[in-house]
Amino acid sequence: MCDIKVFLVILSIFLTDARPISSNNNKLIPFFLQQVHLIESRHSPSLDGQLLNQAYLDLLPVDRLLYTYYQNANLSVESIEPLGGWESPNSDIRGVFLAFYLQASAKAYLAYNNTRQLAKAYYLVDELYRVQQILNESGFLAAWPSEHLRKLERLEKVWAPIYCYEKLLRGLSDMYTLTGLTLAGQMMHDMLEYLYTWVVHCIKTYPISHWHTMIFSTTDYEYGGISEFLYEQYGLTGDKRFFWMAQQFEDGHFLGALSLNADFLTGIHANSHVPPVLGSGRRYAVTGEPQYRAILENFYSIVWNNHTYSTGGSNGGNGSVGFYQQEHYSDANLLSQTLWNNNQEFCVQYNMLKVIRILIEWTGQVEYANAYERVFVNSIWGTQDPIEPGHMLYSYPLGENVSKPNSVSSGGIGFGSQFDSFWCCYTTAIDQWTKMSDSIYFFNEQNGVTSVYVNLFIASELDWRVQEHVLIRQTTAFPRETTTILTLITSIDIVTLNIYLRVPSWIVTNESWIEINDIRQQIELIPSTYVLLPINHWKTNDRIMYNMAMQLHVEPINDNPQLVSILFGPIVLGGLTTKAKPLRRDMNFIRKLYSTIQEPIQFEATTLDNSTFRLLPLYEIINETYTVYFPLG
Repeated sequence: MCDIKVFLVILSIFLTDARPISSNNNKLIPFFLQQVHLIESRHSPSLDGQLLNQAYLDLLPVDRLLYTYYQNANLSVESIEPLGGWESPNSDIRGVFLAFYLQASAKAYLAYNNTRQLAKAYYLVDELYRVQQILNESGFLAAWPSEHLRKLERLEKVWAPIYCYEKLLRGLSDMYTLTGLTLAGQMMHDMLEYLYTWVVHCIKTYPISHWHTMIFSTTDYEYGGISEFLYEQYGLTGDKRFFWMAQQFEDGHFLGALSLNADFLTGIHANSHVPPVLGSGRRYAVTGEPQYRAILENFYSIVWNNHTYSTGGSNGGNGSVGFYQQEHYSDANLLSQTLWNNNQEFCVQYNMLKVIRILIEWTGQVEYANAYERVFVNSIWGTQDPIEPGHMLYSYPLGENVSKPNSVSSGGIGFGSQFDSFWCCYTTAIDQWTKMSDSIYFFNEQNGVTSVYVNLFIASELDWRVQEHVLIRQTTAFPRETTTILTLITSIDIVTLNIYLRVPSWIVTNESWIEINDIRQQIELIPSTYVLLPINHWKTNDRIMYNMAMQLHVEPINDNPQLVSILFGPIVLGGLTTKAKPLRRDMNFIRKLYSTIQEPIQFEATTLDNSTFRLLPLYEIINETYTVYFPLG
């Protein structure tokens, strides 16, 4: 019976003739990136990381980024030094970093008005246009020859040409839609025309089983977010060719099983499978087909409940327990076997944040905002080496006696290098760090009432003066301090606005409070809810102070209640010890050490054998050896 259901779901995936919908039923709406800016703070890992990332973007010479594109068009590269790693001239996926560089440049322009970065991106687009014209292949553009697509047709080994092509489409799309560069839009259109012609050729030439083997059979044929991109283009243009193409890149077995809420993720490559789920979410957004919403919701639920560490990260390590787990999902609810020096591929967490953000928009439920924070502060923060720009992590170790410099990944060991790495996790990192402000605030408008939701506690400014005559400045050094202050600046005498603050799951309610203009409010703070402030008429310099008390607590791994990580609020702590010695169950045997706002929060734990070690926020640990999970005695 189950097989029949799966067949029917698969059939509906390929036969549905949906049309774009115009209504937007989302509960929350994100702000445009240009409306929210990170601001200076005594402690802001988000801003520090963004500045470090921008310094890296500044460091990279445009001619070296273009080397493989020039080479593919037989343009002279005599005086240009090629990049190394995954961008080297002999890499199948060369050119992808430049595609993400365009995405990051467009977002840097919006997020912090970086016109210098925008000028570099404009130059890159001009040069890419020159390459596209010289290639003269009906719109094809890549840093590798179109012969890679022929290899794909012949089922010869070639690494991810569809993935590479989609990333450049996305880079050009961002340059067009976010910065208004019409040349980028025309180039993207021509690339899409080429892709459509190629897909039609393949579908007409080969049986569907051959196409499925080409696209879905191995991770070497990773096809990235092509379905999401094509559904997005369909929603923007109404061109049914894009809808039809997107359908051809839907893996019916994978998506069909997810629609039935079946966890069969064991052993599959994690980052190859999150983007198709995002494609399902995009299809639901443009057509309203409920089964595609269910696919994304079920995927999140399965990953979060069965495959996620206390850091919010997922995908296992440790290749010694039955199958090669690096970059793959482990057995459901058997995470204790996966703790190693190669957990959590950065790309997976980058894409999971996209999944969670969609759920925040669809539902407005605070549980997803809690999840977003957990991933953000533990699996994004702390993934760059602050010593100098351009050193990113691929894998995030969560085992015993591990360190970030000794983490193991498909790209190499530890933090990457400035000019010789360019792993996939470099590409997603430069994009993520430019958009660190994109999910701090959301809003909605219902029955003539406008509401703003504060989801993350990060020093930032929300500039809503054009639409709602108000600027909201949030000042905080969270999590080194437990308070955040929201100051309102209005451009008219009185602004009417509902303000909702997220009450996190980790809050200590009897020690937390809210003050408005120095008056303590009698408000019940219920964990994992939004609290609506009792005032909705605001004037310039009105001030909200929100204190969110944090405490130590343990969180067991999902298959062993006696193996725990230690958290302070949402922050996972790493123990500076080479041995996972048993801890006492009494949290009083972990004491907080004195630290100033300029220093990391620190604790000292006493083990069962009365030895001691320090605990620091995992994101603050850079070079030291640490352990994340400990047995309880």
